[in-house]
Amino acid sequence: MANASPHILVVDDDVIILKFIEFTLKGLGYQTTLAKNGKEAIEHANNQHFDLIISDLYMPLMDGNELVRHFRKSPEYKHTPFIFLSGNNEEETWIKNLNDGADDFITKPIKQKIFISKIKSHLKKAYLRADLINGARKNNINFDKGSLIYCANRIKPFPLSRKYIKTKIKVVYTDTDLFMALQEMNTWGIIIDDNANWAMDIIQKITEIVSQHIPVSLLLSDTQDTEKIDSLLNYQINTYLYKSLPSKLIIHQINSDIQREVILKNKYLNALNTAAKRSPIRCENDYELDVRDYNIQILHEPYDKLPGGDYYEIIEVDENRKIFVLGDVMGKKWDAWFFVPAYIAYIRSTINFFLNRKEFDFVASPGKFLEIINQYVFKDLKLTEVFTTLSIISICTASNKISVASAGALRPYYFNGADKTISQLNIVGTLLGVIPDARYQSLVHDFQQGDKLIFYTDGFTEATNDKNNEMIGDDAIFFVLEQNKEEKNLSPRKMEEELTHEFNVSNFDDDRTLMIIQRN
Repeated sequence: MANASPHILVVDDDVIILKFIEFTLKGLGYQTTLAKNGKEAIEHANNQHFDLIISDLYMPLMDGNELVRHFRKSPEYKHTPFIFLSGNNEEETWIKNLNDGADDFITKPIKQKIFISKIKSHLKKAYLRADLINGARKNNINFDKGSLIYCANRIKPFPLSRKYIKTKIKVVYTDTDLFMALQEMNTWGIIIDDNANWAMDIIQKITEIVSQHIPVSLLLSDTQDTEKIDSLLNYQINTYLYKSLPSKLIIHQINSDIQREVILKNKYLNALNTAAKRSPIRCENDYELDVRDYNIQILHEPYDKLPGGDYYEIIEVDENRKIFVLGDVMGKKWDAWFFVPAYIAYIRSTINFFLNRKEFDFVASPGKFLEIINQYVFKDLKLTEVFTTLSIISICTASNKISVASAGALRPYYFNGADKTISQLNIVGTLLGVIPDARYQSLVHDFQQGDKLIFYTDGFTEATNDKNNEMIGDDAIFFVLEQNKEEKNLSPRKMEEELTHEFNVSNFDDDRTLMIIQRN
């Protein structure tokens, strides 16, 4: 989890439900703010930052659909998880809710286990999108790879010389412009002019959002106003700049602050790169294995060539049986990579232990393996706060059967070589570490000549189409598979090349892994 406790906005006109949710969330260590209607919710959101929003669907003054549409228009809340509460179980209602911008829904009466599971899951997914605000760290970090945001007074901005500041400056005059800039830029720092009343009014909100990742400087007009300066000490301000100083000194201090950020981030990345290179946990970028008439290929690309949360593992049971593990720790780059060795250690030790004892047949029932590993993860105080998706795929070339079990992973595509059809396997399951006694099904599938099975992580589906700025989704995988379904030896690299071309994807902003199993 993030260091700061998640702050959740709860909106409902029923006081009893508000108090029940508040009690549940506080039991998880989360901060809560309660609102009785949509207008109150908007007022709270104008002054505070929320990591997740829970709202009733039917309320006076403003219903839930109006509320979610309002939040989705704001750059700050464009990607914030929004969950509806309602006793209405009609499919058309939920489709409308999702189309209006909701991420999920929880039916009333609320079942506490399901409620907690969904809240935790959506919070973890929200952290995946943190780079929209935090700015992406790059391999080659220097001044021209980022920008400085200056929150100014539109009528009388304080002059900052662009000529002498060693990075680009983006001047913003409204909170909307600020949050939009944070999404679009890799930001070295934020400077707030104390005459920019719009920014000073929400300074607590700004520092709550960015203080862990982006330094905030305050440009002060009156150095003698000690009362004002003392009040600002409650916020996480990194540097105080004084307008009374000569312009050259102000610019020098700004450049020094940026250079310090560059040096710190370079040291950070160099140290982690060294650690990654020495790690025994390494996944090849391109992997291929032929077993009898089966061909298995894996494409694995960490984001920006830095180790991340995607991982895979191949376990040989005997000459006829193989187990493939494909996982995705929720998080990006180093934050996720630190937990990958722990997960792989659990997976290796558990499979080897039970294979040697021959107590369970993990090849026939991979769901049993997920149940065991889930119990281990839930008891691990560190791992239980870092969710992961996991797919277990076992292949038996003697019986020509493939068994699949899933913990929150994306549903794989299956091409039936006999009738030339494509479908998604109906295999789903709870994320690891959410519920201690979760049960996972095993789907056993006959695998005939010409069949193909495609597994992939969300680094592909959450890629953005440059033309419409929307995520390409599962449909992109389906489209590319449809175009190449009868190719005898389809490669992940070819699928990726066609996907990027057909869906206008210039770059991927997450780790991505694609595995193709085919029988020739």
